[in-house]
Amino acid sequence: MKKILLGIGALILIAGAFFAGKLLDSSPKVDENSDSEAPITEVSESQYYEMDRFIISVSDDSYARYLVLDLVLVIPPSIENKLDAEKVTPLLRNVLVKQFANMSHADVKVLFKDIDAVQQTLLEEFNMDLKSKASLKLENVLVTNVFIQ
Repeated sequence: MKKILLGIGALILIAGAFFAGKLLDSSPKVDENSDSEAPITEVSESQYYEMDRFIISVSDDSYARYLVLDLVLVIPPSIENKLDAEKVTPLLRNVLVKQFANMSHADVKVLFKDIDAVQQTLLEEFNMDLKSKASLKLENVLVTNVFIQ
C-alpha cells in the first residue's frame, strides 16, 4: 500500500511540474502577440555592415602597387538600413575608385597617416553620393584594415 501511495504521489508531482512548466512557457507568448509592444525586428543600436575588401592599383614608376582597404559602415538602427547598405555597396565602391584611382603610391602613404581624416572624408563623400540615390545616411565609416604594397 505504501508503494502505491508513493507512486501516486510521484505521478502527481511530475504532472504538477509538467503543467506548471507549460503555464510558465505560455505566458511570454501572450506578451509577444500584444500590439502595445514594439516589433521584434526593431533594432535600438547602430549597426555595422562590413563591405567586401577593396583592392585598387596605385601608380608607381617601377612597380605594381596596390591599396587594400577593409571598411565597415556604421548605419542607423533599422533592418531596412541593413538591407539598403547591401544594395548601395556598388555605389560606395565607385566612390572609392574615384577617390583612389589616380593617386600615386606616395600620395596614398601620406594620406593614410591620418586615418581619422580619411574616414571623415569617405563618410562625407559616401553620404553625398547616397543623398541623391538612396534614403540611407551613414553615421560613420570605419577603416578596419589598410595595406599599401
